[in-house]
Amino acid sequence: MGEYPRLEVDRAMKVQEVMMRAIGGQLLWFEAAEILGVSCRTMRRWKDRYERYGYDGLFDRRRQRPSQKRVPLETVRED
Repeated sequence: MGEYPRLEVDRAMKVQEVMMRAIGGQLLWFEAAEILGVSCRTMRRWKDRYERYGYDGLFDRRRQRPSQKRVPLETVRED
């Protein structure tokens, strides 16, 4: 799982809990999306990532690597 901030771990646990209720038939997928405050499309993406990667798939992947579009600091300082 790696080192994640506590808030990120809490969010992933909540997503997993709601997702398990939807998978178990206790909630409809759109209800799960409403509870979490996300779109139905985001719920489908999270479900796919959960099925593929397990619990680790629920973490925000954007924080794990810098953007490829980011300008190197040296380039900015040259101007």
